[in-house]
Amino acid sequence: MLDDILALHSGIWTANRLYQPQTQYLSSGHEIIDEKLEGGWPKSGVVELQLPCFGIGELRLVLPSIASALKHSELVVFAAPPGELNPIALCQADLDLNKVIILHSTLPSTLWCIEQAIKSGCCRTAVLWGKSLSVTQARRLQLAATENDCLLFMFTYQASSQGLPVSCRLAMTPSEEGLNVRVVKRRGLPIPPFHLSLPPIFHVYQRHLLNKGQENIHVLPSSNNVVPLFR
Repeated sequence: MLDDILALHSGIWTANRLYQPQTQYLSSGHEIIDEKLEGGWPKSGVVELQLPCFGIGELRLVLPSIASALKHSELVVFAAPPGELNPIALCQADLDLNKVIILHSTLPSTLWCIEQAIKSGCCRTAVLWGKSLSVTQARRLQLAATENDCLLFMFTYQASSQGLPVSCRLAMTPSEEGLNVRVVKRRGLPIPPFHLSLPPIFHVYQRHLLNKGQENIHVLPSSNNVVPLFR
């Protein structure tokens, strides 16, 4: 009798059932992320990335998976970016600019627009910057993304006061060679903190001077984590 009831509610975990890893995922484009998350990002839902501030390399983290998903969808939405997105950098990341939509609006309008974009079925990935959302706001986005096979990356710079109903949550801090990653929430077994290496990126002007032999130029601090995605 009890087994029949549990069979009808697959979301209830019992101690006598071994953990089965999630089979639906989207490769992150980073080997260590795919390894630690057992395949990559969840195929759909909300992935919350908690940051101490914006611009520490968060876009470099998600752009490979966005570019991959964009080949099989009509558009990608960047909502409320904290600066102007650099189209050259997006092209270098293999994004088709004809499929890129950028939203600049107040929070309520932005949330409504991105929810409608997700529900349209035209995009498989989207990106949202901002403060931590309320439980109700996060639940609406999680439901819309899950039901419409879309993965929403949500960059927040304030830790959630309470657990939000999202598919995955990672906390990140910058380092000289990349990002220190702590998996706060995921479906599956706990994961120890790990480090994601990001290759150095030089600004075009600095590379030009280096090619001319001016090796004593001033290099911007923390250039390993600076990406020209904002102009």
